[in-house]
Amino acid sequence: MTTKSKIYDVCVIGTGAGGGVMIDQLTAAGMDVVALERGPLLSLAEFNEDELKTVIRRQVFARDKVDTYRQDEHSPTEKGNIAEITHCVGGSITHWGAWAWRFRPDDFHVLSKEGPVAGASLADWPISYEDLEPYYYRAELDFGASGDSGGNPFGAPRKQPYPNPPHPWRPSSHRFARGARKMGYTPFALPVAINSQVYGNRPACMYGGACRSNGCPINAKASTLSVSLPRALATGRLDLRANAAVYELPLDNSGRLLGARYLDEDGNRHEVKARQVVLAAGAMGTTQLMLLSKSALFPDGLANGSGLVGHNYSYHHYPGVAAVFEDDLRAYTGYEAHAAVDDLHPSDSSRGFIRGGVIAETNALSNQPIAFATGLHQFTGHARWGAALKQRLREFPRTMAFAGICEELPMDSNRVDLDPEVTDTFGLPVPRVTKKNHPNDAVMHQWFCNKLSELAHAAGASQIYQIRTPGAFVDKNNSLKSNPHNHGTCRMGDNPSASVVDKWCRSHEVSNLWVTDASVFPTAGGYNPTLTILANSYRVADYFIEQARSLSL
Repeated sequence: MTTKSKIYDVCVIGTGAGGGVMIDQLTAAGMDVVALERGPLLSLAEFNEDELKTVIRRQVFARDKVDTYRQDEHSPTEKGNIAEITHCVGGSITHWGAWAWRFRPDDFHVLSKEGPVAGASLADWPISYEDLEPYYYRAELDFGASGDSGGNPFGAPRKQPYPNPPHPWRPSSHRFARGARKMGYTPFALPVAINSQVYGNRPACMYGGACRSNGCPINAKASTLSVSLPRALATGRLDLRANAAVYELPLDNSGRLLGARYLDEDGNRHEVKARQVVLAAGAMGTTQLMLLSKSALFPDGLANGSGLVGHNYSYHHYPGVAAVFEDDLRAYTGYEAHAAVDDLHPSDSSRGFIRGGVIAETNALSNQPIAFATGLHQFTGHARWGAALKQRLREFPRTMAFAGICEELPMDSNRVDLDPEVTDTFGLPVPRVTKKNHPNDAVMHQWFCNKLSELAHAAGASQIYQIRTPGAFVDKNNSLKSNPHNHGTCRMGDNPSASVVDKWCRSHEVSNLWVTDASVFPTAGGYNPTLTILANSYRVADYFIEQARSLSL
């Protein structure tokens, strides 16, 4: 094993939304940081508009990653890419859709608002929207969010406008808005961290339509790869190590972390020393690493005296319909979604479920022709061969999707642990997901599917297909198997027996361990998690720097 004598101030594991912000802020404050990223450093040239490479073969995603899934202890285990994440410098924010939502104030107090729900492990966050609001704005400023500041009457209250104006709408956006208004909803420009004008030394979006599953070839879409990491490297205080697969976080005899041990791409072992360690490898990766790091002090995994590491794992679920119209909608242009409605977010007891979600017009299933053709099996009632199938393919320019992102309730039994049989390319046990959906999720999913069908009809669709994506459709017999949004395995809270980290995302049990990804989320919210990960990381970084200056670190 190669060990260098240098002791860094901080070792950050993961360079995505949570890790990238910490790296940026801590180096700016004068700290020496070593960043360990499991995947390679990709160039802008690799984020090209080759649909086969990006959408079909998904070259930006973690190509060597394997997870396993089972519904419960009695179900067979399946192999797959359960957490749809990226192993590359910049992490999964590299390929995100850039939807830049703030959580609503009630998203931080679900237990208090809804009361206990049988079978669910609801918990309030130890922080409020007011605590996070200034950091939401800092994230929007740094990442160049574009939006309509007063457009969403159901959204979180704002003190400042978006730094960039909203993007122009495509025909599919106007179709969506027409249907929404007919149903009494309020359509607005969906906020995105994609430049609508030159901003932050990055160009405006060219609306090429290749954002899905891909980095941005011109850096109009913000990411830590285009925003945070370049600034950190410019300080000269960042040692960035790509292709570094961390396998252990060793402790000294007093229970403090010494740093991290990792394998390079050739399987050689290395060790870095650091005074503080920040884990930001995503809910799956962070959990895997904590469970791998067993010791005499923590026989069940690092900082796992509560036994909660890996538990309360949650996703989002995605109801959707595909709709065909008589005119060219050009949904294949632009980024994933331009227009949304949020009227259905607040809980309404008359629906038969609690919580809700946001809905949008999206090109996620129709933005590029090969993806459209290979995804037709997800549409209910469509032809699978012959002349009818050819006609369906010709409808590509006239097809759009109406989709929702809905909140999933956490359950203690939904968890991530280490698979006892399956290993990765380095011989390490892979994360194993044990998960089934709460009955509330199934009722919500079908209700939203029906509402989306009504919306498509109101917009003038001539044909409507419910989308039944294998492994992503929820009913009483089917649970989600894979998801790009992963939360909850290292829950934050004030009570050490009921959480893994405190309100500052610092381990209750290991004083120099911090976690800044979505694994700390007590509940999932009904929006994409990335802006909240960014905002929370800015908040934690401020506290970290304050503590460092007071010498308590």
